[in-house]
Amino acid sequence: MTSLFIITLVAFALLALIIIVLIKTTRLRAWQGVLIFVFPLLLANLIWFSWVQPKQQQAQQREKAVLLLSQTPGYRVLQQQEPALWQLLVQELLHKTRAGESPQQAIGELRGWLADVINQRLMRASDKAVVNYIGVSVQEMQALNQRDPQLCFRYLYPQVSGGVNVEKTLSAELNKLDAQAMEQLLLASTGAEQPMDKVTAQRDLQNIVAHLYKKWGDKLQQLNMPADTAVDRSSMCVMSIDLYSAILALPDKQAANLLRRMIALSG
Repeated sequence: MTSLFIITLVAFALLALIIIVLIKTTRLRAWQGVLIFVFPLLLANLIWFSWVQPKQQQAQQREKAVLLLSQTPGYRVLQQQEPALWQLLVQELLHKTRAGESPQQAIGELRGWLADVINQRLMRASDKAVVNYIGVSVQEMQALNQRDPQLCFRYLYPQVSGGVNVEKTLSAELNKLDAQAMEQLLLASTGAEQPMDKVTAQRDLQNIVAHLYKKWGDKLQQLNMPADTAVDRSSMCVMSIDLYSAILALPDKQAANLLRRMIALSG
């Protein structure tokens, strides 16, 4: 940019010198010389402010968005693993930051874009990565429920009442754990889907449901109908925490197997 500025100055200096020589050696009048000098100056400014500068600003904004995502745990892995999704995330981040949102808030809102990828990767990731990821999710549910049960419900069922920007609502420590768990999941899920033991999953789920029924009774059935306006959303959150906590209490292999089976059944 500095070199372009210097070249432009030199060009206009030469133009001014040529005009002065023409005024002295020809019938060109001073006011005509001024017009000849001012016209390209105005044209150059018009081109600069209406096209060159906006293009440079857009390029700089995109570079910042790419740099931010490439340095953010979890998202940075997608640059190599999911390039098409990565480009969409960059464009959405640009759109949100240009609209005035802070970069961190914008990244928090991008989390919902990863739902399908995360579900796919849970089917392929190692048992340890699956259990770790869901374990962090349970911590987030608990934190949100303590703050406001409605936030917890929105976190669990974004398709019903909109999601939650965890960057805004959760602590920096939990957000760090979430990013680390997501990155670990993505890195541990580059192979084929893990084999699933449907019989064992069904048995484990029945045992857990039987145990939870002693506490919640028929209310437990509400977990199957989150969109019903009659459900108790506060209880839904606590029941979900109880359900996932009971699953995570199983050995890692059984817990991951049951979680994959639940994802497969939910589509």
